[in-house]
Amino acid sequence: MKEIVGDLRAEQESLDKYVSTLKEADWDRLTPAEGWTIRDSISHIAHIDEVAVQAVHGDNSPFELAYKIGMAFNEEGPKKGRTMKVSDLLSWWRGARETMYAELLKLDPKARIPWFALPMGARAFATARLMETWAHGIDCYDAMNLAPIDTDRLRHVAFMGYQARPYAYSVHGLSSPEKPLRLELTLPSGAAWLHGPEGVEDIISGTASDFCRVAVQRRHWKDTSLKIKGSEALRFIEIAQTYAGPAGTGRKPARAE
Repeated sequence: MKEIVGDLRAEQESLDKYVSTLKEADWDRLTPAEGWTIRDSISHIAHIDEVAVQAVHGDNSPFELAYKIGMAFNEEGPKKGRTMKVSDLLSWWRGARETMYAELLKLDPKARIPWFALPMGARAFATARLMETWAHGIDCYDAMNLAPIDTDRLRHVAFMGYQARPYAYSVHGLSSPEKPLRLELTLPSGAAWLHGPEGVEDIISGTASDFCRVAVQRRHWKDTSLKIKGSEALRFIEIAQTYAGPAGTGRKPARAE
């Protein structure tokens, strides 16, 4: 828990450092996430960090509300953030996440935490918070036509993308994968990150930066340098999804077909 919470903290502090340099007007720039601004993205992260603490404490009220209002639940954080000054929004997020870190560090890594789709182990739960921060962070950078500096923390996102493979199939109404898959990725540091059995037919290879962007549906795989070997690898890369909820539409390829 100490390792993953430390990396979660580093990821959130990195995004905080970036958005804190933006001018007030920039916070209302639209991101590629339809209808959401940079302000909305950070407000959503802050809200879900608060929900994470409620979940750790066994408070199911957020899930009951989400069941009642459906995907409109995602607007709860942005609605609050739109009424706040940027300085107050940042204070809200900083306070929410510090409380979250403290609560997560108290947990056994295998403790089960209730969540929107299915309960999660505490370590996976913290990993999901890192993944979501990174994904929405990409939107915040894209809004300013900038690129984030990726780090080896992407190993957590890559692992989640791999582990969520059965879930990605299920929410797309597809049969569960029968063939094994291997990831052969290169982390930003240049280190290799390998996952899955050796000697299989289906392999996705390339940079962790590319794979993770596809897995969080911030890039279409055709706009990356990923190499897809095997029909099952191709089937997966088309629907990869790390986050809970219904099947996402993803991003359309920018490159000409």
